[in-house]
Amino acid sequence: MLDNDAYTSPVSLEGKGDLAEKALRSAIVNCVLAPGERLSESALATEFALGRGALRAALARLKASGLVSSSARSGWVVTPISAGEIRELSAARRHLEPLLFAAVLDETSIQRLNALGEMHLALTQRNELGGDILPTIRRYEREILELLATRLNMPIVSGWLTDLWDRAVRLVNFFEKTGRVKLIPANRSLLISAIIEGRKSEALELFGAANTALETYLLDRFLESEAMVGAKPARRNASKNKTEKQSRPEPHLDKPGAL
Repeated sequence: MLDNDAYTSPVSLEGKGDLAEKALRSAIVNCVLAPGERLSESALATEFALGRGALRAALARLKASGLVSSSARSGWVVTPISAGEIRELSAARRHLEPLLFAAVLDETSIQRLNALGEMHLALTQRNELGGDILPTIRRYEREILELLATRLNMPIVSGWLTDLWDRAVRLVNFFEKTGRVKLIPANRSLLISAIIEGRKSEALELFGAANTALETYLLDRFLESEAMVGAKPARRNASKNKTEKQSRPEPHLDKPGAL
């Protein structure tokens, strides 16, 4: 009798690593795993229902992305918030985002960008940005940026940009959750028009203005809350993890917003 299981295609370690990375990245970007938090592999494996091999592969990728760090003494740690990280993110975005102007856009891409730009503009012009309005604006913005990055046909550069956008979203999420000041969305409809119509100097100016506004917001919030963000949560143990698993909100696996 044939063993049908021998002919199935189980998820490879690489595939499991991708799923694990997606789950952990979402938890870090949404601050479910807090900045500076020490991470226990056993606790993470239990909490996120991950195998050790996939978990370690995911953590290694997240380290390369700048979202976690590791050392022989401290183990895995979610990257703390610092003025240095804010400046590094801003400098990297200033160098890489202008490349998006070179995106090769076909008619379908142009139509999608225009539609996203119109929806983005309509929402940003509302008097109140409460409820789901601001997260929706940021989802549209992220889709705009990712569409441009995809049309660059530079996978490595697109990967770098994705990491930079995720790291920026994490910082804004943290400061907006712990404070009252929200980051005002950039005008991406003007950026879309400038890129589609080939107005390079205007597009570069809009990229620069959005980055300056983001950097100013982050540094101001950091200075206001420096004592708070400098403290690192203690390493979680197994018993604590059981309690946290019940009380923590489930991390989203949707795409994070953009800034």
